[in-house]
Amino acid sequence: MRDRKIKTTACVLLAALLLGGCGEQPIELTEQEEQTIVDYAAHVVSKYNIKQQDGIVRLSKSEETTETADTEAVEQPDSTEQMPSEGGDATGTPENAASDNSVSLNEAVAIPGIDVQYTGAEFASVYQQDSSYIVEPAAGNKYLVLHFHLNNAGTEAVDCDMLSRKVSFRMTLNDNVQAAAQVTILLNDLGTYQGTIEAGSG
Repeated sequence: MRDRKIKTTACVLLAALLLGGCGEQPIELTEQEEQTIVDYAAHVVSKYNIKQQDGIVRLSKSEETTETADTEAVEQPDSTEQMPSEGGDATGTPENAASDNSVSLNEAVAIPGIDVQYTGAEFASVYQQDSSYIVEPAAGNKYLVLHFHLNNAGTEAVDCDMLSRKVSFRMTLNDNVQAAAQVTILLNDLGTYQGTIEAGSG
């Protein structure tokens, strides 16, 4: 009986020692360091995911052919070119709506107290977020990056969860080229943005 108690006690102590860990404190990271790690991890996962052919975005066959035709129809500049900022040109459409049922950007976002403003666009041969995350388009193509500002003019913070709203965006360029926004995992993507916008800020 005594031997059994000793063995049981020894097993419990051994299990506590093995399962208790060494007691090291976790490494404290700054917000920017955490963001860099998240961006790098997302880039590596998307790079080696064989079901995701184009970096962080996978297009369906119909989107690929449409995008190729649109790209051939528009003459692309050689370097990054800033486009003028015009507030009324951007339109958004809910995901299941027909293409002729376009609505304004504020109507598409439809978050009370939030004003969405188009602030400009640029053509880019490479899209880079921070210093560690780079996305490159298919050969011969360039990205058209649209910039928006979400403004909370109210007196209370507003939660903005675009991902759960499942809104998709489409744009028309020069009244003849239409393109759908690509869904990405970028933290600053308008279609998937999740965050709180403080009162009086954007």
